[in-house]
Amino acid sequence: MFDIIIESIIGFIIDLLANALFFITPKSKLEKNIDKLRNEKWFSTLYQDYRYSYVIWHNRKVKRYLIKSNNVELLIRNEQEKEKFIKLIEQEHIKFTGLK
Repeated sequence: MFDIIIESIIGFIIDLLANALFFITPKSKLEKNIDKLRNEKWFSTLYQDYRYSYVIWHNRKVKRYLIKSNNVELLIRNEQEKEKFIKLIEQEHIKFTGLK
């Protein structure tokens, strides 16, 4: 009888831990890279604009670019790459909204 109670308690604890681990998910590469770029003033300004923030999170081209850590490092170090990226964000926003 005592064994059954201990077994039930242990099973219950294991189930609780398994469920807790299920809900804890690591950040995606995209999230990590965006967090890294948000430390840059120029990106933070861009990100705070809801129009561009939407493009950053939902546009396929932008997400494909930002998921690669090499590209993020390039954005941090290279002024020309930064300018090209900002133009990409602006162009993709225009495409999304249909404005010219």
